[in-house]
Amino acid sequence: PRQSVMRLNEYLRADLVLTGLDAGDREGVIEALAEHLTGSGVVADRRGAARALLTREKSHTTAMGHGMALPHATLPGLDRAVLMVALAARPIQFGPEDTDPVRIFFVLLSPPGREGEHIKLLARICRLVRHPGFVDELTAATDGVEAVTVIRRVDEQHV
Repeated sequence: PRQSVMRLNEYLRADLVLTGLDAGDREGVIEALAEHLTGSGVVADRRGAARALLTREKSHTTAMGHGMALPHATLPGLDRAVLMVALAARPIQFGPEDTDPVRIFFVLLSPPGREGEHIKLLARICRLVRHPGFVDELTAATDGVEAVTVIRRVDEQHV
């Protein structure tokens, strides 16, 4: 039987979209992401989330070019994968100097032991990023509902 395509839909939540992210550097971005995840009630340990994301980022940048970054980590204490989207107020230098400044952050946190799901979700996000016009459309979203609508529409167009 053909394996079903993993869709982002069941992981998208308007309250997990942070618009107008304003930070000066990588550490500031990660603090703001962890703060939003904790404020939304999906992550209990803000410092643990920030530490996990920063550790991953220091070992290998998740800046992907095209104004996108995909910070991700494994975080104990989660019962399922958490997907958050953050849209920057202005492009932020997140990766090394030779990488594009970032406007869109897809943040993925997964519980330990769910590596298969984690990798499939990362691959799915990478596929959407290459969709023509996706980054510009998503950057133009003014709130979580709009952002989720853009992501869903593009996600449904891809097999």
